[in-house]
Amino acid sequence: MTVKKIFSVVTACLALATTFAFGQTWTQSTIQNVNGIDYELWSQDNKGNFNMKITGGSNDPNGGTFEGTWTNTHNVLFRAGKKWGSSSNTTARDVGNISIDFEATWNSTDNVKILGVYGWAYYPQGSVPNNFTNQIEYYIIQDRGSYNTAQNATNAQKKGEGTIDGILYEFWVGDRLNQPNLTGNGNFKQYFSVPKNTSDHRVKGKISVSKHFDAWDKAGMKMMDCPLYEVAMKVESYSGNNPSNGSTKVTKNILTLGGSGGGDDFYLTTKASPNGGGTITKSPNESYYAPNAKVQLTATPNSGWEFVGWEGDASGSNASTSVTMTKDRNVTAKFQLIPGAESNVSVIEDGTFPTGSISTDDGTAWKLGQGEHWGGSTATATVSGGTATINVAKIGEQSYQPQLVQYGLPLDEGVSYKLSFTARAAAARTIEASFQEAVDPWTGYGSKEFEIGTIDQEYEYIFTMENPSDASAQFAFNLGQATGNVYISDVKLVHTSGGTTIVGSKIKHNTPEISVQNRVLNIISPTGADLKVRMVGINGKVHANFSVNQETSFSLAEMPAGLYYIDVKGSGMSQTKAIILE
Repeated sequence: MTVKKIFSVVTACLALATTFAFGQTWTQSTIQNVNGIDYELWSQDNKGNFNMKITGGSNDPNGGTFEGTWTNTHNVLFRAGKKWGSSSNTTARDVGNISIDFEATWNSTDNVKILGVYGWAYYPQGSVPNNFTNQIEYYIIQDRGSYNTAQNATNAQKKGEGTIDGILYEFWVGDRLNQPNLTGNGNFKQYFSVPKNTSDHRVKGKISVSKHFDAWDKAGMKMMDCPLYEVAMKVESYSGNNPSNGSTKVTKNILTLGGSGGGDDFYLTTKASPNGGGTITKSPNESYYAPNAKVQLTATPNSGWEFVGWEGDASGSNASTSVTMTKDRNVTAKFQLIPGAESNVSVIEDGTFPTGSISTDDGTAWKLGQGEHWGGSTATATVSGGTATINVAKIGEQSYQPQLVQYGLPLDEGVSYKLSFTARAAAARTIEASFQEAVDPWTGYGSKEFEIGTIDQEYEYIFTMENPSDASAQFAFNLGQATGNVYISDVKLVHTSGGTTIVGSKIKHNTPEISVQNRVLNIISPTGADLKVRMVGINGKVHANFSVNQETSFSLAEMPAGLYYIDVKGSGMSQTKAIILE
């Protein structure tokens, strides 16, 4: 019998020896083993009102579940899992596979909040860092607020990266100096796994805890031979001196110790590139595969796209291929837009602004950035009939404050995108649309200012992502140029292409002819196919939008003088030309 199997039997026996207290509710800081699960409720100095309701147990099919609420707290946490205790000699290597299958809902008014795996461990003798205790506090973060605890830890050091359970994590070490720990106050190390991209934040799934421990060990963060004090699923809300309010329901929290399910099996990560170009199906469709399992992969392009080939741990240009699981594998299906085509899938979420799509917190597609962290700006947002109304009462210290922001946009290097939206304002004003990195150093990818009036007009902006791909970029409407109401609707970000068509293995150039003479726009379709014509001003405003075929003339006599762009698209053809009207 292996160590893993022995340990699984022991934990099962312990579960049978506990008392059952389903449904009890705690209102003070407490640590108890209930129904075979080690639960803990803690609030700093017992401030505020808070409660934890026990809803599960070791015999419950959903494991150590619980519910919690809190008001006017400064730092509160809820957790449930397994405690080996301060005299533990059980290491991660002894246990083998450790995994948690979880599902939760949660909300909190603060930005320093964490949902994920939490625990403590001990450095073995002879491995304790100088001037530190032997204690290690660790986090495997699944979801968080806008504040990155790992990156902002004291003396934070990034030790590496690794893909686990299909998510690219960063591994960090930080110092806690003269802070509360398991035995009082002292210096101790903190370990973190945090998703590199905010688009990978999640509130359900399987966490291969032991794979994180192994990855930390290989990155120089000693863990595999460290005795474990505990491993638990945790919800934490920290607001410092400001009161925090929130609630949570952890409806699945199944802790597996030993056996298979991630410790010995291999994970297959699949990705479509660019994001939105198509889909990949796996057969059999599993998260983990046994050693030497064969997995069939099929790539299916979305409308307007074509499959190019496989990259990573698969190769070739056939839409179907297979991989053999002898290790964790990463496979990318490459797609490209059919030249002259435009994607009909928007990268931006909730661009039609359904009810509940904007808040000042992180739980909605759009976030209204205002207040202390946005230069003291003040703004409110309402949604009605597919239109977002942003009332800017006070502008911030910077011209972009306040902002209407969406995080988690996947932007691929070398790919062109078209942003379009409809907007007006209570009084004529400027707004800015910007794309950038969502974390320090906030690298800018593209931006454009728009002059908007008091009547709804459509605006657009085309840019090419020239920076390395960013799976979790930030888009924002920057509204700090003036106060007053701004009305925004029908926001889209789609992939767009140039003007070539692939015919077999040859490339055929289909270029519409565009000319202007005596303020008359002349357009000729080289194939006689229908063309869509848009005339866009330098400020992004769409001045004309019509369809033509064959040879067509359009009078520009009423157009004001200035620079315009004529954008012509049709089946297998595309052309953009700048014109100046005097």
